[in-house]
Amino acid sequence: MTKTEKRMTLVKKAAAVILFVCVGAVFLPAREIKHETKLGAQFAYYFDDHEGAESDNGFELPDYSPEELPEGYVLPAGDEGRDLGNGFGSVEFKTFIDHSITVPVLTGSGPLTKGNSVKFSFRGNLAPVIASVEAKAVLTPVAFLNFETGFSLGTGWHALGFNGIGLNKDGDPEEDSFPGAVTETWLGATFQFDLAAVYPGEWNHAVVLANAKFKHSHFSAAEDKEPWQWEADAGENFNGWEFLGTYVLGYQMPLKLNMIALMLETEQYIGSAAEISPMDEKGGWGSDFVKLRFGPLANIKFSEDHSLTVLLQLKTLRGYTEDTIHCNYFMNRDYDSGYLEFHRLALAYQYKLF
Repeated sequence: MTKTEKRMTLVKKAAAVILFVCVGAVFLPAREIKHETKLGAQFAYYFDDHEGAESDNGFELPDYSPEELPEGYVLPAGDEGRDLGNGFGSVEFKTFIDHSITVPVLTGSGPLTKGNSVKFSFRGNLAPVIASVEAKAVLTPVAFLNFETGFSLGTGWHALGFNGIGLNKDGDPEEDSFPGAVTETWLGATFQFDLAAVYPGEWNHAVVLANAKFKHSHFSAAEDKEPWQWEADAGENFNGWEFLGTYVLGYQMPLKLNMIALMLETEQYIGSAAEISPMDEKGGWGSDFVKLRFGPLANIKFSEDHSLTVLLQLKTLRGYTEDTIHCNYFMNRDYDSGYLEFHRLALAYQYKLF
């Protein structure tokens, strides 16, 4: 067994232990069990770009002038080539319903233990071309730390010119509806700190959050190292493990604009998926590339039941060599260097039913 396999086995065992503790906590004496149901919608506009044609200074502004496939461009056999950019970008829309059950467990009278709990959440997601359900359990044994494990199951279809799910064998994902299911299993931990816990005051809520998560994704129709599309994305997903990070530095205020913050997200394949075509390999397209997304966010709390989060993000992308960038199939491209561009403007609205 390799070191990676040993680590992944340890992750699976840790997830099983957390889930066992969380389920067992339901049967412990509890002062109060809290139920909460929310409805919500997420919308995002993705800025158009040139899909790997970085500028000389490593930063690319949004570009709405597509770069056509040059005449006489040499392409690999079976690759139809591609234009860079589409001239308008893209949009995303998703709705959800979420129900959570919070059970106080192992609580104490001190500030570090009075909020100890286990929280079970169940969510259904629906978008124009995908549907999914998920369940997770979050154990908070102390105020500044929690552990999470979860599972999701989803599928998709082809409609309105968009494709929710499918194998990506040549750059154009297959458009069959309901070709299989995507499952995701994850284990994570979150460290969180609020300055007001040390210096109480309604204007003293300077907060720090750091989340680390191991996630395993699997598309039932895909073989090992075979790429696939999910949620109408670029079709560069693989069965395997990822390491995800979320880091937030924010300030909460007793106003309708109740939070402003900076958020950084990281995403990278680990294990066999990262070794498919690494950046330092001659002709590698960058399976081990670490994606970064960051930017400001603001939350507006209209009332106890209504809130809206606004997020503007930049991201890092793989830049490709001039002689491969127009290849339609991403596995035919060669990594050149990374660069930075504007990613998306996202809105998330949430309404608490009860």
